[in-house]
Formats: sequence, structure tokens, C-alpha cells
Amino acid sequence: MEQLTCTDNLNRCSSILYVTGSMFDESSGPYLSLMQTAETLDKRGHGVTVVGTGSPGSGRPSHWPVEAMSFSRYGPYSLHFAPSLRRWLNSEPWRWDVASLESVWSYVNSLVAEQCRRNKTPFMITTHGNFNPVALNISSWKKWLARHTFMKPVFNHVTCYHALTEIEYRSLREYGIREPICIIGNGIVLPDLHNLPEPETLIPAECMGRRTCLYLGRLHPIKGVDRLLRAWVELQPETDWQLVIAGDGNAAYRAELEGIAGQARHRNVHFVNFVRGSVKSAWLRYADFYVLPSYSEAFPMAVLESFSHGTPAMMTTTCGLPEAANFGAALEVGSSESGIMDGLVKLMSLPQSKLQNMGSRALTFVRERYDWRIICDQLEAIYGWMRGVSRAPDCLHFN
Repeated sequence: MEQLTCTDNLNRCSSILYVTGSMFDESSGPYLSLMQTAETLDKRGHGVTVVGTGSPGSGRPSHWPVEAMSFSRYGPYSLHFAPSLRRWLNSEPWRWDVASLESVWSYVNSLVAEQCRRNKTPFMITTHGNFNPVALNISSWKKWLARHTFMKPVFNHVTCYHALTEIEYRSLREYGIREPICIIGNGIVLPDLHNLPEPETLIPAECMGRRTCLYLGRLHPIKGVDRLLRAWVELQPETDWQLVIAGDGNAAYRAELEGIAGQARHRNVHFVNFVRGSVKSAWLRYADFYVLPSYSEAFPMAVLESFSHGTPAMMTTTCGLPEAANFGAALEVGSSESGIMDGLVKLMSLPQSKLQNMGSRALTFVRERYDWRIICDQLEAIYGWMRGVSRAPDCLHFN
């Protein structure tokens, strides 16, 4: 595949407009991946702008490392209805060569796509798992309505789609999408493991001294954490093991999870709320293994984060990363409570040396396949093809 880099081909630098949902939801995988994509491409010399939504009064998203604008969101969160974005687009000189819509069923997509059509600017939709069967069944009537109203002209004029995995690519084709689709995963920023604080300085004392199964991520029914908890309760592991659930999100779902743990009166289940930065790294390093019990994943960023800290993972087959299991970095299990229980039994019975070996393979896996330099080479090639300045790269599929 032709490897394009902006620094090598200054005439091929692009000015890129990214359109996302919330500019402030740090627990979201797409939030992290887009921020790192934007920062890496900006450092390569591309002009990068990110626009999205926030609650009224949330202010400018100054925590973003590139030019970023947030527009007040009204109505249902999932719709991202932000009429002030239209006014901004109409007043702002159009300066972008390509646009990437980082969601599917959002009102803001229609506003940017309209400007792209007016200015003859190609745009891409990064689907982030929105066409996976499980995701399509969530609020399906809302998605049907969006498809036949504000999203109709978006779908009719999109240049290409961006799938994160081979499984997602197949879901798009099965849905009926016939436009070109590129398959490019997300990258991950690898931490300097030699210069991180020791976990015992950041983890609560009552959680130290136990072997740890960790879930770290958004608390939402699609993540399947209730299945993990029920499997854990039924397994009744010895008290030298603990299940740590780090995250926030849906309040009703969190209450359900705490109810499951409370009914069993298990002292070895800990809820530690949302964590970030060095505390997050401490948990990922301390855990014996990470677990992702999702019903559906576009791309399991949390698994890559776990790998980047040298920690193996257990994940359901619906997480869409079977190559990690084939590499020996993870255990892939059936997407059911019994499948999760079988996986827990298998990993918890392994000696620490075996888990550490899996962790070493996990670190190698992520370094070799998901370094941002590799991912952004592919993105640059796609943007060059969209602009008509380079040939179609190998990651782009036309059938």
C-alpha cells in the first residue's frame, strides 16, 4: 500500500473537519480514539478541526489538543440537536478538504454534510459499530426515522464509509451499504511503563493484596457488566480474588449492578467510579486480567488500553478482535453468562506466570499492529484518495 505522510508530501496535506457527538464524554471509546487521531494528524502538519456538542453552558472544550468547537445540545442526548452549529458553519469560511463524520444517527451530521455538498467536499462516515445487529436493535424506530429524514441526504452523498474491523465491514455490507468501505482500526498511545507511579500509591488500600479481574469503561446495558456480575456471583471465587468495576454512566444500570452485588453480599466486588490518567493506568497495571463482556463493540479501545499496560484480556466474541486471541494476548469467550463464567474459571485457574506471558504478548500485539503511525498512514492514504490526489489504498474495498 502507498504510504503517505504529510511531512513527506507537503502538497498532500489535508485540512480535515471531524464531526462528533459529545466533546466532553471521556468514558466513551470514540472520544478517546478521535482525540488521539486528531492530535496525531495535527502533529503531522494537517489542519484539524473538531466540532461536536455539549450541554448548554459547558463552554469551550479547551482540553482538546487541536482546534475544537462545542455547540449547545438540546433535546434527547442521542440526537445531538445543535442548531447553533448551522449558524457557525454559515458564517465560517469553508476551508476543509475532507470531512469525517464520527457517528451515524446525529443531527449534526446532516448540517456538515449539507455544507460538504455545497462546497463539493468529500466526506466519510466512521460507523463505530452503529450498524452491528445489536446496536441497530436499540431504539430501532428512532434510527428508522433518522434514516428517512435528516440522515437521508447524508447517506445519499457519502463518499465512503470507515469500518474499524472486518466484522464491522461485513455488518455494513449486510445492511445494504454499497459505497466503498475502508477497514482501519483505531490506534493507541503507548504509555511509558517505566515512568508510571507504582499502583500501591494510587489504589485504595482495601483493594491491595488481592488478585484482580477488572472491568473499566462505560456503565451501559450494551456492555454486559450485569452478565459478568452474575457469573462472578455464581462462581463465588475465593476472597483472594476481587472484581473491580471502574466506570460511570447510566444511573439506573449502575443501581442494577450494585443490587446484584449487594444481594450476594460479596465483599470482593468493588465499584470505584470513573478513573482517568495515572489512576486508570494504575488499575490496568495492577489487574491480573481485564474483562470486556459486551453484547456489541465497534472497536474495543479498552482492550487495547489494557494491552498497552501489559495486561491480558478476556472478551466476548462480539467484541470484534479475534486476532488478539489468536495471537495469545486474550481469551475470547461465548457471549453469554455461561461463556463468561467458563472464561473466568479458565483465567483464574492459570498461574500468574501464564497470565504474565499473555500480558507480554498483549504488549507486543498492540505495539506491532496499533501504533498511531501505522493507523494514520492509512488514514492519510484514504484522505488522499478522497481528494483525488492518490490512488485507492489496499485498505479500501469496493465490493
